Amino acid sequence: MLLQKTKAPLLLFTCTFFILAWGCRQGEQRKHENELEKPHSTVLPNYAKGFQIDYFNGYKKVTLHNPWNSSEPYAVYYLYNNNSTTLPTGGTHIKTPISTLSVNTFSYFSFLSLLDEDDVIIGVTDGFRIYNPAILDRLKLGEVTDLGDPFQPNIEKTLALKPDAIISSAYAQRDNYSERLIQAGFPIIYSLEWMENSPLARAEWIKMIATFFDKEELADSLFSSIEHRYLELQERVKNVSTPRTVLSGDNFQGTWYIPGGKSFNATLFHDASLDYRYKNNSESGSIGLDIESVLTQFGKVDYWFGCQADSYAELAEKDAKYLLLHAVKKRQVFNNHNRVTSSGGNDYFESAIANPDLLLSDLVKAAYPELLPHYEFTYIKPLEETAPREKK
Repeated sequence: MLLQKTKAPLLLFTCTFFILAWGCRQGEQRKHENELEKPHSTVLPNYAKGFQIDYFNGYKKVTLHNPWNSSEPYAVYYLYNNNSTTLPTGGTHIKTPISTLSVNTFSYFSFLSLLDEDDVIIGVTDGFRIYNPAILDRLKLGEVTDLGDPFQPNIEKTLALKPDAIISSAYAQRDNYSERLIQAGFPIIYSLEWMENSPLARAEWIKMIATFFDKEELADSLFSSIEHRYLELQERVKNVSTPRTVLSGDNFQGTWYIPGGKSFNATLFHDASLDYRYKNNSESGSIGLDIESVLTQFGKVDYWFGCQADSYAELAEKDAKYLLLHAVKKRQVFNNHNRVTSSGGNDYFESAIANPDLLLSDLVKAAYPELLPHYEFTYIKPLEETAPREKK
């Protein structure tokens, strides 16, 4: 009987001890988790809205914001150098610097080139439409693999390459290609810079991709130089006495798509001191008009940028209504075909995103040539009178 009375307090003491110990351990674990959740510094872009970078002890967190659903991020990456680093659960864990990449969007070629990371590219899509001479050479040598259609890349070839990561365009819904690669253990770095509505915002994504190579300092320096050149030219042109008027886009299968007032091109026109009819429009995407509406609203504008023809003769052949535009009559029409390949490559869709200062310079040179007397067009060029002869 005495033995039983002695055991009861002992059992109660033992249980209490373990409960307190477990509670302390849980408290310490929660404290450790809270410490993991608090960054010691955060980088918020000056122009871009689509990403942010948080720095923690031993790792960094790159968050891509979701432009279609602001309540949750599109993707979260935890980047680390040391295998012993304790990382939060969830997200995508990637060891840096990465050494091999499959790149399914042309817009990142120049970012990687500026960061001196061209050689990490081992896979691309639509190889025949690439402009970048270095990548074309490596394709010929077999150092880079063409994975085919960017919307349906060859999964087997991608798996065989075993890249450290794949850069792929993001959409409102996840695609089957990305899902299959993720299931196979390959991280996808999503490209969302195309959702930004200003030239400097898109160019600032070089800071995002630089984190995967531990080259943030270099990216900051590169972007600062780009920003300085862009803002300097914007300041120079903002007080022009008579702003030129502008039309953009072209007629495609019966619809002329012009940029909305909050779009990338509308921002570029504003920064070049060009007067755009839809500048106060609230759309960030394109607006579809028929050619008759374009003639009514833009018939008297000074300049037309983004024409898809190479000559005025081609314009007349496509549709005689083009000839009614004042910009056509004054021979002030420009296309984006200044740097192209015979197979369809166009540098406008590759390096322009990383060089907004050159995009702006092109427009200023066209509309206000006296402000840039020694500059030569980079991406745009005026239409020729007749179709250029093919080189033999």
